Amino acid sequence: MEKGRQVWRRFWRDPDAAMLVAGGEGERQVAYVRVVVVALLMITPVYRLFINPSNAEVIWGFIVTLLAMTFALFVQFYLRHRPYRPWLGYLTTCVDGTLVSGALLLFVIVGSPLSGVNDKITFEVYFLVLMAIALRHDRRICVLVGSLVVLQYASLLWYVNANYDLKALSQLHHYSGTYSPADQWTRLILLSSAVFISYAFVAKSETLVNRAIRDPLTGLLNRGFFDTLFSVELERARRYGQQIAVVILDADHFKQINDTYGHSAGDAVLKVLATTLHNGVRESDIVVRYGGEEFVILLHEIGVAAAREKMESLRQGIEKLAVRASDHKADIRFTVSAGIAFYPDDGTLAHELLSCADSRLMRAKQTGRNRVVSSDAAS
Repeated sequence: MEKGRQVWRRFWRDPDAAMLVAGGEGERQVAYVRVVVVALLMITPVYRLFINPSNAEVIWGFIVTLLAMTFALFVQFYLRHRPYRPWLGYLTTCVDGTLVSGALLLFVIVGSPLSGVNDKITFEVYFLVLMAIALRHDRRICVLVGSLVVLQYASLLWYVNANYDLKALSQLHHYSGTYSPADQWTRLILLSSAVFISYAFVAKSETLVNRAIRDPLTGLLNRGFFDTLFSVELERARRYGQQIAVVILDADHFKQINDTYGHSAGDAVLKVLATTLHNGVRESDIVVRYGGEEFVILLHEIGVAAAREKMESLRQGIEKLAVRASDHKADIRFTVSAGIAFYPDDGTLAHELLSCADSRLMRAKQTGRNRVVSSDAAS
């Protein structure tokens, strides 16, 4: 039971920093494609409106497409000025799917019910929506919005069956085709299959992305991905006027640990250090294995005094750790040194902040190690 609850909590947890960045890139791609696709889809209703301006079905088809274009332009504009958040993924996918369902419902009410359930153009847009869901890299969006789309179309079928004599309509509006329950069941099965494929894609992509961006020894983010992520974080801090503390932390005398106890013991120390750092900061903060025994930490929305206090607490906790080497009876004890730079006080660009933090780390090493330096004067 407890294991099931843990799985459930993990499922509903917000994506980590890596998947959030991937989801943001996907949302921006979808925003651009949405504008292009809707613009192309507008050609047909505009042409129909020009040919037959008094037809109610044609008028409503044009209105729905115009609303879709307005929404597409709004989302693209928003993403140019604001960072991506999961709520935006929920909103855009829900609106995309609901616009398709709304268009089909309008065809049913304004035109013929058979026009709505037998439509072969608007219905296909469902599959574009479901494929695009996967680009948000969020399992929750796949399950919730995918299920919503299937439920909306199933509700449309129920509404048509409950309120119209489809056999009589087939004879009256023969140009709209006949109603086939088997065909409609097939449509629901295909929609459900598309939802499952999107979910499977996201689950697989999480595995592949994590392999690419995480350090295999410690499980922390690696330097390659951090270079991209840091730029995103700085842009967000700049837009919202937030402070960021950039910490470079290094294990003291790490070479001696490898020489004395062996590289497997050194790996054990790095794993313990990585776990301690990860557990010692907030979930919104970022810990990266920058290289060798060097780590970088981004502390969000934090002042100078609070950042120094946090790193001092971590340093003292690490000083008390004891790592047991498998081939040695003695425990391994170690210390760390750290340098802290602050955005925007110490710089506004990534290389400026990293250079400042690294300079302060060197000062910590030169003044005796096992200490935190957060200003140009040793502390």
